[in-house]
Amino acid sequence: MSEKLLVPIDRELLEFYAFYIGILVLKCLFMIVHVGLSRVYYRVPRNPEDGAPFKAKVYTNELVERNRRAHQNDLENIPFFIVISFLYLLTNPSLEPTQWIIRTYVISRIVYTFVYTVLKSIWRIPVYEVGLFINWYLTGSVIYHFSGAGK
Repeated sequence: MSEKLLVPIDRELLEFYAFYIGILVLKCLFMIVHVGLSRVYYRVPRNPEDGAPFKAKVYTNELVERNRRAHQNDLENIPFFIVISFLYLLTNPSLEPTQWIIRTYVISRIVYTFVYTVLKSIWRIPVYEVGLFINWYLTGSVIYHFSGAGK
């Protein structure tokens, strides 16, 4: 018979995690609407049938594509953070450093989108790397902890 595990996660940390993950999900949902409204505003349908009622042709608009790429970048990065940060909570981490890690990641994703879509600046790269480093750190910590090496 397999052993049943009760994994205690600090309630304050779990609530903090849930709040900030909610912000990330809200950000992704906002980007869905933002990209859709950009397509409507610039009359850039994704498919020919979408533009047919308005006699709009499918073409590429750099502003719409920039918004779409920012959203795609979220979809390529945020799910990994959601999973790995939850697994990190199972390692029984310290409260304050973990809060700073989660908060910093969420802020980096919001700033990345702003820098990429509004400022159109090369500074998006170091901002992106902040989030990437956090994901690498969390992943390494989880692997180390659950490999038994951390015990």
